[in-house]
Amino acid sequence: MRAIVTTKRAKVLLATTCLLALGAAGVARAELGQKGNIIVNFHGNIAPQKLDRDGTSPVSVLMGGKIKTTDNSVPPKLTKIVLDINRNGVIQTKGLAKCSLGTLKSLSSAGAKRKCSDALIGHGNVTSRVNLPGQGAFASNGPLLAFNGRHKGHEAVFAQVSATEPLPLTYVIVFEVQKTKGTFGTRLLGTLPPIASSYGYISAFDMALSRRYSFHGKKLSYASAGCPAPKGFTQASFAFAKASYEFEDGRKVTATLNRTCKARGK
Repeated sequence: MRAIVTTKRAKVLLATTCLLALGAAGVARAELGQKGNIIVNFHGNIAPQKLDRDGTSPVSVLMGGKIKTTDNSVPPKLTKIVLDINRNGVIQTKGLAKCSLGTLKSLSSAGAKRKCSDALIGHGNVTSRVNLPGQGAFASNGPLLAFNGRHKGHEAVFAQVSATEPLPLTYVIVFEVQKTKGTFGTRLLGTLPPIASSYGYISAFDMALSRRYSFHGKKLSYASAGCPAPKGFTQASFAFAKASYEFEDGRKVTATLNRTCKARGK
């Protein structure tokens, strides 16, 4: 059975929580990682930051990054993005509609919104840089729409990116959702597709995941989190997320974000 949602209310909730996350991340510091001449920037946060001490409550999760080089040369192509989220964060997809990868590859951004609105779980933005032979280099910036899906037996986030100027580009980044052990309990394993017939590469991205929906009369949230501060303490510091960027030349650059949450309840 597909999730039952009030379309207008769902869109308002999604837009509001994404804006909260973007605002929170705007004042949060970013972490840097470097390997050779490649420098990566990783930023992110959750909203709200005041969470239940016991159990979890709905949140919006924002993660993003930028890639550059120390000598302004073209970096090797990014082939994978691995995003690890703290184990106190939970992803829930029970009863949530899914959209297929094949559908998203064949539709425009507007078409995807119409066809897969019940599976929409987030928004974002991606900047690609393209260097076409004989035409020089240029940047292409486009919105990202994240949809709930399934890929190779795993829950997945299908991030469809659509840019119109100066070159029309539409592609899908597949993030397989995997359960892990240790500090980080959820992994989003992203595989990058060829961009502009392999003449392009991603230089920056932002993705906010947030969706509230109803299933069998119960209110659920795609992303939830708790703040397990020790008894007697009102806040806790924790390793919020880790990003690993893998490049086609074999280099891997990692950065970890540490954040603070406030505990609600005694």
